[in-house]
Amino acid sequence: MKNEENLKEFKIVLLGESGVGKTCIIKRYIKNEFNDKEFSTKCASFDTKVIKLDAFNDIYIKLNIWDTAGQEKYRSISKIFYKDASAAILVYDITNKRSFEEIKEYWYNQVKECSQENINKY
Repeated sequence: MKNEENLKEFKIVLLGESGVGKTCIIKRYIKNEFNDKEFSTKCASFDTKVIKLDAFNDIYIKLNIWDTAGQEKYRSISKIFYKDASAAILVYDITNKRSFEEIKEYWYNQVKECSQENINKY
């Protein structure tokens, strides 16, 4: 990176029930690794990835990607991590209908109520 004015930072948070694959998605994206024996995240962790956008005069995008714990006991703590996020990615397991229902019944509403008005939800 040549200078800081070419760097744009964004906070991305992955949310969803425990065991749906949030950590695996992040590790695949950041390190191109996959571990199907991944342990559940306790509280939260984060990693970064810098992307160079050649088409936009060498602008760099720094993604601060947060992995949150999905267990119910950590839900109140999770709010801290998505209140100032640029985007929230809501993750569910296609083989677990309940994890999808929790996206609709809990996670989507929490992001809507506890984050910035202009947050992107995917």
